[in-house]
Amino acid sequence: MPEDILTVPTETRVYKPLLVTGNEYMSLPDINPRDGGIRSLNVLHMGAKGLIEFAGIKEPLILPFLKLGGRKADLRLTWSYRHSWLPVLLGRVGKIQLKGIIYAPIGHRGAVYLLEFENTGEKPVSFEAGFNVKWDTVRHQIFKAAEISGGHTIFYDEWTKSLVLEARSGLPLAALSLGLDTDLKWLVRPRESGFGRGEGVKQINLKPGQRASLPLYLAVNIEGSGAGATVVDLRRRGFATLLADTEEWLELRKMKLTQHEAVANRNLFFNYFFSLGRAIDSDELVPVTSRSPRYYVSAAFWSRDCLLWSFPGLLLADKVTSRQVLLAVFGRHLEKAGEHAHYINGVLLYPGFELDQLSSYVLAVKAYLAKTGDTTILKEKVIKRGLPAVAGKLLQMRDTETGLYSTFLDPSDDPVKYAFLIYDNALAQRALAFLSRLQREKALVFRADLSTLAAALRRAVYRYGVVEGPFGPMFAWSVDGGGSYELYDNPPGSLQLLAYYGFCGKNEAAYRNTVRWVHSLHNPYYCHGGPIKGAASRHAVNPWPMSFVNDLLSLNLDKGNFFGRAPMDNGFFCETVDPHRGRAATGQAFASASGFLAFALRHTYFRKT
Repeated sequence: MPEDILTVPTETRVYKPLLVTGNEYMSLPDINPRDGGIRSLNVLHMGAKGLIEFAGIKEPLILPFLKLGGRKADLRLTWSYRHSWLPVLLGRVGKIQLKGIIYAPIGHRGAVYLLEFENTGEKPVSFEAGFNVKWDTVRHQIFKAAEISGGHTIFYDEWTKSLVLEARSGLPLAALSLGLDTDLKWLVRPRESGFGRGEGVKQINLKPGQRASLPLYLAVNIEGSGAGATVVDLRRRGFATLLADTEEWLELRKMKLTQHEAVANRNLFFNYFFSLGRAIDSDELVPVTSRSPRYYVSAAFWSRDCLLWSFPGLLLADKVTSRQVLLAVFGRHLEKAGEHAHYINGVLLYPGFELDQLSSYVLAVKAYLAKTGDTTILKEKVIKRGLPAVAGKLLQMRDTETGLYSTFLDPSDDPVKYAFLIYDNALAQRALAFLSRLQREKALVFRADLSTLAAALRRAVYRYGVVEGPFGPMFAWSVDGGGSYELYDNPPGSLQLLAYYGFCGKNEAAYRNTVRWVHSLHNPYYCHGGPIKGAASRHAVNPWPMSFVNDLLSLNLDKGNFFGRAPMDNGFFCETVDPHRGRAATGQAFASASGFLAFALRHTYFRKT
């Protein structure tokens, strides 16, 4: 038995209101709703194996402003989301009505921060509007942030008419370029602190009822010339066309639900853009835990997170991208399949075998085929090689005496008390059953008789894994195969999901008794001391939103009420919440799991038209 050493999250004491948006190339994980400031911006970088972040420290990296009579006005903004993903602002300064929107067009290495002004008064008005840039730091992010020292430069590029922020460590790492209208220059100020300041400003004169627009184009690339040239490309396309294209893409993918539609779509897009991206230096598709530095294990790869949680949401949003993700995962992460955590290039980051993570490779292919019917994926070399390799590794974990399969860590990445986890074995059984179907259909060749092994594992789970509980027969959490067992449940790999995965029926007594136990005071990690009551675990002892997702896919005892009353992390998924307010306690910006939330809400509340 492994030593019982846990690496657990630190509970946050501060709940920070913020807005989030981005696309596959650029993440904006921390927008201040009060002043519209973009506190930071990041890109995925395959060479750096993580995120490269541009940020301010005491002041935002990018801050909009309006000057009336030479003095900066307090914008007093109110915000909302358009299409569940695009932050939209409203403000007023005297008779000047301010509107704005931040959007990152799909397929482009950039974004637009659009400000629009209208004179609602009866007299002409004159004012200045623009953006301040305060670049203080460049950080490298894998779990934790580390400042990158180097010859970082900020300069105005006359050729592209843009302000360029280039992060260098010898050679360039990444660059951010900012462009206004071509006739507007940026003022680059001497360095007071950080790497430098810039200001882009436009004089605006409006007659009564007249309107004006001020778009800021943001572009990222490997180095400054490419970033500046990308600003030129965005200008050529025009902010109106880019906005229309972005809105059309989002509208086509929005889900129509009878309940919780807003939170479902917000998390659908959060999953698509923050658990997946393209590396700025290689253009490779990169699945990650989260592209937000606020998540405590950001910018890394967990197969559970990607294939069991994020992937069902990706399938809802885009089937073509989902196929590409499967091919990327099998091509990059197969060698260390089942191991705790990987760097984004597939190298082992955090060792420790986890049976559910190994099974996830098979179950994701199964889900893809069920959703798309695209059997051609089985002819792809990485899949033809990968599925038999996973099956072979799976069979190495089989205990010949009991027929059960062992694991070293559980689904919250913690050591197990007994090596045979029933949830993990149920997933392994479903994986073997699916592979046996492919074997019968001669779609793939395997050495072992997988149908016999799948049937034997099912019998073994019922023989060793069903024990007597307070409500009658129920599934144990873990067993040793010799009569010892543990009653426990863990939201990231819950026994509540056995019926969802097809291992058992929802009406089986052992299953219903198990679900009842999870939601009872017999469960030592059931939180009942506050308005938010729900299951937790020894990994994190506050209620887990994941437990309520499991409930949606199980017996739906809560009827989805949690997602109507708990703000979580500004409406986005998180690991745990405070039991009194429902606000994020640990694991803010939990992007990969947000896909499972979107999937579960659609599964439960899909509105048929």
